[in-house]
Amino acid sequence: MMRKSGKRAGLLLSAGFSFFVASVSIAKVEAIIGDVNFKKNPNIAINPPVTSESEIIISRNQYVISYNKNRRNPNWVAWRVDNTELGNIGRTDKFVADGDLEKYLQKDGPNEHAVKPHDYFGSCYDRGHQAPSADRSETEQDNEATFLMSNMLPQTPYLNRVVWMHLEQYTRDLVRKEGKIAYIIAGPIYDQDFGKIGPKNDIQVPSKNFKVIVFLARGQTLADINEQTETIAVVMPNLLEDGSRPDQNTDALCKSSEEDQRGGRSNDWEQYKSTVSNIQKLSGVTLFPK
Repeated sequence: MMRKSGKRAGLLLSAGFSFFVASVSIAKVEAIIGDVNFKKNPNIAINPPVTSESEIIISRNQYVISYNKNRRNPNWVAWRVDNTELGNIGRTDKFVADGDLEKYLQKDGPNEHAVKPHDYFGSCYDRGHQAPSADRSETEQDNEATFLMSNMLPQTPYLNRVVWMHLEQYTRDLVRKEGKIAYIIAGPIYDQDFGKIGPKNDIQVPSKNFKVIVFLARGQTLADINEQTETIAVVMPNLLEDGSRPDQNTDALCKSSEEDQRGGRSNDWEQYKSTVSNIQKLSGVTLFPK
């Protein structure tokens, strides 16, 4: 069991990490694609999250994605970060359609396609990474994998480039400076109708994004995870900086996409802290099933 002290420990414990099993029906996994055995994928901390939604599992060295072909978004993305994944490779910025997903969807007919980078054009939403580019900076191949569109959600510039990014940076700082290992799950919440984007108006915009980060200290293993494990859980609204809804303020959304959205306080993400159980209720995803 980890011992903690000080302000940061109190914040992290408020996440309320537990092996909470939500009352959701389990969806049948439609397919498992990718180049890594799903059952042995090291990016999953305990057991794979469970959802009642449409689910195509994409299992790779860089992450695991539960993809929803109806919403054309991930249900959740899980990945692991330690010092071996953090290198000096910069952003490759090669946004591309997920070729493995495209090949699979084509089996359903010529009109089924993976999301392409230009499907977001004109929407003024950012192509918001779930598994971040900077979390896979050891090799160019690893970094390029984060730019596959199956790893993206429509996010406002303020969410993507400010509060979401600050939590990403905070996580990497703990990994680099304290030698921690982070197991992360992120994904969308649709508790309000924010509309859809894309040429066919079929990419659903989430109203919120969730993220849960479980930290292991140097020398710990997955067997050490328990209810006292250091954890952060957040629910961040997919809003503009002034708190307005992007679907109801499209002029401001598009203006913000052209502006420098960096800045703010590095700890501004703390205002969105939540609990694992609350995230499970909002998202319909059982994050840590027994």
